[in-house]
Amino acid sequence: MSNIPTPGMDLPGVDNIQIFVPSAKRTNNTIVELYMIDRYWFFALQIFVCLYSIEAKCDDYISALEASKKNDFTNAFKLLKPLAEKGDVRAQGELGALYLFGRGTPRDIKLGVHWTTEAAKKGLASAQFNLGSMYMDGEVVTQNYHEAMKWLLSAAGQGVPPAQAGVAAMFYEGNGVPQDFREAFKWMKIAASNGDPEAQLNLGTMYAFGQGTNRDVLKGAMWTFIATDSPSYSPSEKSSLRELSFKTLNKEEFTKVNEMSKKCRESNLKDC
Repeated sequence: MSNIPTPGMDLPGVDNIQIFVPSAKRTNNTIVELYMIDRYWFFALQIFVCLYSIEAKCDDYISALEASKKNDFTNAFKLLKPLAEKGDVRAQGELGALYLFGRGTPRDIKLGVHWTTEAAKKGLASAQFNLGSMYMDGEVVTQNYHEAMKWLLSAAGQGVPPAQAGVAAMFYEGNGVPQDFREAFKWMKIAASNGDPEAQLNLGTMYAFGQGTNRDVLKGAMWTFIATDSPSYSPSEKSSLRELSFKTLNKEEFTKVNEMSKKCRESNLKDC
């Protein structure tokens, strides 16, 4: 769409600031895997829940998660499958991811979508995010923006930052909903404040262009600075992104951005 900036576009009124467009898509093979592999808080939560559970099957579930963390997906699959078949929602979500990526078992898209959907319907946030992402991308299921928004909103409401960023991207692009920069900004800021580095970078873009909010180049640079502290970005990406964002700032403005970034971090990203 003509009013959406493109990578490398100059910011009107400012010398040659290049920006990056908010996007619903992440790098290949990370969307569905997010909670199967990189799930530190989710793993800790399940341990906490199991400490207060009298169900013996919880031991098998924790053992399956530990096996998965060690890349022993064959053992994880053997432990998760009977639990999923007995109705354990957590195991259903994990089993769906294993089927989708062929880990510990031959890849089976149909079964992967089946178990992910079962878990999503029962309210598992990670499965809701994974299912919404699949509908948004249309790579393993037929693309359906209505279903994507439904499931991403469900996960976003449970506090999943990438789901919140996905909702923002759909409003930004107008995928399945009327394009609405204000709603996009609202959700992007929520995701950024919850620590999603891609959302932080995109929020900086929206501040720089004044999309969904008043234009604020300093806040745009601040969020770029915070985003690129994440290990998600390589040293070369970090250097390039910061150079592009800071190149028009004078010394006083650069100092101010550093001060703003420090205050933001000290508030745990809530006073930014």
